[in-house]
Amino acid sequence: MDRAIFIKYFEGTISPIEEKELLDWVEASSENKRVFMQERQIWDMLLLNGPDEQENLRLTPSEGGDRKFSGRKIFLELAKIAAIFIGAFLVSYFFFMDKVNTKQAWNTIEVPSGQRTHLTLADGSKVWLNAKTKFTFPDRFSKENRTVKLDGEAIFDVAHNADLPFIVETEKYNVKVLGTEFNVYAYSQSNAFETTLLQGKVVISKVGNDNEKIELKPDQMAQNNDSGELELKSVNTHQSVYWREGIYSFENESLKSIFERLERYYEVEFDVKNKKILNDSFTGKFRYRDPIEVILEVVKKSSWFRYSKRNNRITIY
Repeated sequence: MDRAIFIKYFEGTISPIEEKELLDWVEASSENKRVFMQERQIWDMLLLNGPDEQENLRLTPSEGGDRKFSGRKIFLELAKIAAIFIGAFLVSYFFFMDKVNTKQAWNTIEVPSGQRTHLTLADGSKVWLNAKTKFTFPDRFSKENRTVKLDGEAIFDVAHNADLPFIVETEKYNVKVLGTEFNVYAYSQSNAFETTLLQGKVVISKVGNDNEKIELKPDQMAQNNDSGELELKSVNTHQSVYWREGIYSFENESLKSIFERLERYYEVEFDVKNKKILNDSFTGKFRYRDPIEVILEVVKKSSWFRYSKRNNRITIY
């Protein structure tokens, strides 16, 4: 199999005919599957490298040409799914208009599984929403603050306004800022809560207890532990926002957390027979268009499990 086909598949530029040809070839023998997984791991290593290293990693002309990343490729991939985002926005967008002009009208966006979208708020703040996220915001902000409500995961690039603090309300915690960029992971159906700060400053307080606060500095994450208390840690903040570019990124993340995220991204259900493997960790990156079977084939190399898939139910042995 021509290696250029592998690269086109991993980049998301492969044609439907070429994709069928490749997948049929992979399923033809265990050796073909081994070769495919080896190429997948090489690609993962490229994703894990920084921009400088990616610039220097190339294929020879006989192997398929340039192997480097480019912003244009990311842009084209985002453009291809723009129509999907617009459709999801129109289907999930509910506008409740109050006839009294002095009151706010609230809007709600619900993003389907496996999709993401973004919008600009009335103050110029930008918001990116991940899969299975519910986001509620006003058509215009009040004179006291800029409050929005989040159930899910979102990246905020907040327009600075020293007089109007920006508040993200979630089920367990509120995040307050003046002007900054940060990521919030707060699904109501999950016990996990995370806020990662890229730049600026944020203050996180527990719902119902304003005295319990924690302040974040750039390159820090606040994450709740098993006891429900927030802990601070230094992190690679760009890791938390790769999803904005259509990349699933896991860095030393437990299989418990990975399976939880995959359930949300692919709308599947995991049944893990051996609970011990949930503590195993994995590091790697995948594109949104990668089939879940491909992701599991890579992940299982680090923890040695087997799996079977029937409809939307995946059993882990």
